[in-house]
Amino acid sequence: MNVDLNYDQVAQIELISIHTGKPCAQVLVDAAQFLLNCDADYYPPSRPAPTQKFIPEEELAARFERLLHH
Repeated sequence: MNVDLNYDQVAQIELISIHTGKPCAQVLVDAAQFLLNCDADYYPPSRPAPTQKFIPEEELAARFERLLHH
């Protein structure tokens, strides 16, 4: 993956790299992983949909007939 950064962004990444002793690429990977983890914490896992009760086909047909005649 290519990441296009402007001059100031590159300079900031290089400073972080110097302070942490990590290569710039690792700083970017760590930052991306941090953001992905924060995003996962922000959005709660989805809950399964409640079970639905279906009416029998005969009852459905009877209701439909009543609607047509009213």
